[in-house]
Amino acid sequence: MKYLRYFCLTALIGLATTTPVQARDLGEGAVNGSMSRALQNSEHHYELWSGIGRLSLQSGESCSAVLLDTRNSQGHATGPGYLLTSGHCVFFQFGSARTHLPVVANITFSYFFDTPQRHHRYAVHTARWSSLVGTDLAVLEVDATLASLIQAGVNPLKLAPHQTYESHDVLNVSAPSGFTEHGLRLSACAEQTAGTFIDHPGVFPLAMRNRCDLHAGSSGSPMLNRRTNEITGIVSQVAAYRNTPAPPDCEHSPSCQAARFNYSYSANFLYHCFIDGVFTSNGTNCSLEPVELTVTEPWNLKSNVHRTQSASGQIVLPAWDFGFSLQTPFYRYKAVRNARDCKIPDHYSAAISAEDAFINAAIGPQNGAHALCIIGVDSEQQSLTRATLNNVFTRAVYLSPVPVASVQARSR
Repeated sequence: MKYLRYFCLTALIGLATTTPVQARDLGEGAVNGSMSRALQNSEHHYELWSGIGRLSLQSGESCSAVLLDTRNSQGHATGPGYLLTSGHCVFFQFGSARTHLPVVANITFSYFFDTPQRHHRYAVHTARWSSLVGTDLAVLEVDATLASLIQAGVNPLKLAPHQTYESHDVLNVSAPSGFTEHGLRLSACAEQTAGTFIDHPGVFPLAMRNRCDLHAGSSGSPMLNRRTNEITGIVSQVAAYRNTPAPPDCEHSPSCQAARFNYSYSANFLYHCFIDGVFTSNGTNCSLEPVELTVTEPWNLKSNVHRTQSASGQIVLPAWDFGFSLQTPFYRYKAVRNARDCKIPDHYSAAISAEDAFINAAIGPQNGAHALCIIGVDSEQQSLTRATLNNVFTRAVYLSPVPVASVQARSR
């Protein structure tokens, strides 16, 4: 009877993940924003999440990670097992992306606290790609084939085919630390885009934000469509103050409000990087190249900028005042109102020498969010394609009117 029940549950899970129209609520009625709960799998009820695991790093720290379903159109697993996690878990350097990076780590699958005897641990030695350039993602290769992992009972998860910026219900399954139950935890929440300007350090424009009950160690975990079980994003930052009372006047402070959200990044574009089950960073629509953009004096960067008024009463726009260095000999850039437009090749500048790179164009004139998009190129003739636009670096600011106090002071 036990195995019959397991078979029926497995069949139902398979139906839920392949036919969204008939899919059940995988959150089992969990209320958005409620406390997370540890998953008990002694009855095999949560096998669909056996491919989400605890990533143990050489430093002694841990993140979460998820096994990607890279089976081909015939449903055959022909390549290695690949994990998706946060880039900062692998290589923490703002503005940098690496390919074929050696790592020392291991992943524990079937990481349920009540069935430690069924844990599966595998070594990880290579990050095929890890980025903190406009996103926070990494693709790691497991020292096992996808076919052997599936045979061992580890279920991979699919990437959502499209990114949505509208609010939608999601689940998070992660392996946080700090709990008596050492295993996967489930939480539910709504997820939506955080927009172009996010007044929170280290978060790139167009990150997704949510208020799931996440904790240290949840970085790298998947945000999941509540009905299809597809990966909508990977957690990058966990809110430090989500479960503490808001300080006075927090609702009037964008930075205070921003610090009370978790942030994640969509990874659906990586679908084009897997060719017949093998990760190819230089594919036709992929081109995840190494990037080295070092920001000059990052401690002086301002997120909020204002118009000023000259002695003669003229309104003066602020400038980007953005210095940086690149490994490539040239770069192209543009300023946009919506960071999504960074992925569109139109209106980028001609190639500019990267020697002593400095962008000092005026910001504005419209009030509100503005984003700077920068792409390194190897030659003055190199055109921007959908693939090369995967390597765009973004920075955003918020432009406000002349402060009232300044206007009053000038009028006296």
